[in-house]
Amino acid sequence: MPINFRQLEVFRAVAETRSFTRASHVLFISQSTVSQHIRELEDSLKVELFVRNRRNVGLSPAGENLLEHSRNIFRLLEEAETEVKTAKDPYCGKLAFGCASTTLLYHLPSILMDYTQKYPNVELTITGGTIQEIGTQMWSGGLDLALVVLPFNSAALEKIVVFEESFVGVLAASHPLARKTHLKISDFSAERFILPRRGQNTRKLIDRFLFNEKITPRVAIELAEAEAIKAMVARGLGVSLLPESAFSTDNKTLRIKTFSIPRLALRRTLAIVYPKPRPLRPAAIALIELLQEHFRSKPPAR
Repeated sequence: MPINFRQLEVFRAVAETRSFTRASHVLFISQSTVSQHIRELEDSLKVELFVRNRRNVGLSPAGENLLEHSRNIFRLLEEAETEVKTAKDPYCGKLAFGCASTTLLYHLPSILMDYTQKYPNVELTITGGTIQEIGTQMWSGGLDLALVVLPFNSAALEKIVVFEESFVGVLAASHPLARKTHLKISDFSAERFILPRRGQNTRKLIDRFLFNEKITPRVAIELAEAEAIKAMVARGLGVSLLPESAFSTDNKTLRIKTFSIPRLALRRTLAIVYPKPRPLRPAAIALIELLQEHFRSKPPAR
């Protein structure tokens, strides 16, 4: 019996969630129905697709192979649906956009609101994550384009640099150092640091800067979100280095003090990336143009 789309959909849900229970929640069907579809699929193919144990569900080599093909099948199906729809209206269909969580919080809300108002027929999905997570989804075809912190090296990706921003040193307003008129990074050499998580490009830039400044930081806390880092700093749990955009909103209630880091010493570059072989649809081009317009209006990094 040939594989049907429902079996493939259930298989992909189990494979990506690594759980029959979670797959049933995602698909809004019972766990017994999930198990039945997988059992019928394995019987039809005469292979074991999953390696089951008490704690989780893993993929067998045959399952890994089928997962890759299933993703391609559903991607092609979505592309076919989009191509048919855009023949009549070029600004419709699905558009998958990826972005680092900090950039998503500080830069994108107004851009995305503007985009959805201008192009209401585009089904825009947004995925946040680390550079590795965004990269994995980009290379697997799960994203049409993304806004990332460079470096993001791949010969298969096109890059459009849109913004460069400086960093600031951050400490609690109650910290003894906050009384100094002029602060510099060497003042932080003996302090406890609260920094972005390892693996984030922003963290890699900070680590390189501190190394060049001959500072070995005592990293007390690592967090994914800049807002959480700011809150921890405000409570006197450590000092930090963050992009200027993390302070684009009113921070008076946080009781923190900042000082500028020279741009040539520490800065980060934001770029739009997308796969080279895949032609950009009008909906994607429109989003790129909105992003470029937004960042052109920002003051240049100091």
